Formats: sequence, structure tokens, C-alpha cells
Amino acid sequence: MANTFTTNLNLEIPSAGDLNWENAYSDFAEAVDDIGNLLCLTITVPDSAINGMVFYDGFVPQENIMVMAIGLFAQVAPDGQDMKVDILKNGTEQNNPAILMDGSQFEKTDLGSSIGFLVSDRLGLKFTQVGSVVAGDKIVVTVYYQKEALSGS
Repeated sequence: MANTFTTNLNLEIPSAGDLNWENAYSDFAEAVDDIGNLLCLTITVPDSAINGMVFYDGFVPQENIMVMAIGLFAQVAPDGQDMKVDILKNGTEQNNPAILMDGSQFEKTDLGSSIGFLVSDRLGLKFTQVGSVVAGDKIVVTVYYQKEALSGS
């Protein structure tokens, strides 16, 4: 039987008859492949953006995660200045905002540094800047995250 590869990380899984590798490596490869999945949380804000407003504060991960990027969509784009959305960790701003440029409807921001959340942490979202002429309206925020590769315990 030919070797196959894991879906996301392209790791080779040894053939079923290869006992030197199968027992020690196959389960690990499948677990690592699962970690390679990029997951997302999507929040809709049906009204206009309001500077300083916490519009979501209630996601508690079931596993330790790393937030990697944030996507912002506005049906009515911000005008006059960029819109910024920051992650809250246990109610505290992380000063690592996603940015929707003035006049744009969609952008994905890869965070300057990923933000780790433990199973005991709470993730929230806050507008830290909105358009000065048009704030931005009918906003959809997508938070992209991955499971933590190795347990911190």
C-alpha cells in the first residue's frame, strides 16, 4: 500500500504494514494535521460602528488557541478614516488591531503577533477607531485562530 499524506501539513503517513513507524508516528501525524486547521469565529454587528464600543465579549475556547488574523467586512464602508477592531483578552485590549481601510469593504489583517488564549480566558472584540464621516455599518468580524500545538501544562 502506498504512503498517504495528511491533509493540511502534508506529512507523510507510513504504510499500514510498516510497524517501525505506524504505531509511534501515525497517531501523532493525525493529531498534528488537526492542529494545522485554521478555525474561525464570526460575529455580526448589525448597527453602525461606535468608537470605544465593546460589541462582543463572550468566547471561551474549549482548548488553548492562538489568534492569528482578523477579517473585517462592512456593508457600508468607513469614510474619513480607517476602522479598527481590537481583540480583548479577559476584558483588556491587546493593542494589536485589525484595520479596515477608509473606503474599503473588506480586509483581512494578519496580526503583528499572535494572541494566545487559555481555556480559562475570555475573548472579546472592541471598536477602537471608526470612520470620521461614516463610521461603518453592518459589520462582520471573523477571528481566525489555531489550536495550540503543545499543551502549556
